[in-house]
Amino acid sequence: MTSPAADKHDWATIPNAITVLRFLLVVPICYYLLTDSAPVATAFLLLAFGLSDWIDGFIARKFNQVSHVGVLLDPIADRLGIVAIAVCLVFGGLVPLWIGLAIFVTDLFLLCTYFALRLSAPPESSKLGKIRTAIMMLGLAAVAFGRIEELFWLFTPGLYILGIGAILHLFVGARYLRLMAHTAKILRQPAG
Repeated sequence: MTSPAADKHDWATIPNAITVLRFLLVVPICYYLLTDSAPVATAFLLLAFGLSDWIDGFIARKFNQVSHVGVLLDPIADRLGIVAIAVCLVFGGLVPLWIGLAIFVTDLFLLCTYFALRLSAPPESSKLGKIRTAIMMLGLAAVAFGRIEELFWLFTPGLYILGIGAILHLFVGARYLRLMAHTAKILRQPAG
């Protein structure tokens, strides 16, 4: 059993610090996308954003630093970060509106459902959800690197990859909605 002091500092872990850093990276990424400036810096910041998602999960599992705060914070940072970046890509005229809408509307609906059902934790990430996130991160990175003049050829494949990720996002979102509804139904059943 953990002590109350240990529970009090459950949030103070390296993976949680990386998650917060990942979320903070969204600010300069969005600024550069909206102002159509610093394509090299944007690309490398986006790469760091994507890699940090894998790194914080690896450290949390490898060094037993999984925390309740991290379980809540990590998917929120991922989703809010990807939504913000996708919206900025749309406003910057770099990706089609449907991609931004697919990502934004799905995540908004999931977030509202999560809070409406008053769940204690988001649904656990599925294998398809992890694949979807990897595809979206790859697409975002390819689009960002495609803004660099010498790497322009990455831009169009990046759009297609991001489009595939957005379509997968709709399917994964529908699955997470069903999981949340099922969890809420179980929690509301009377005991005994």
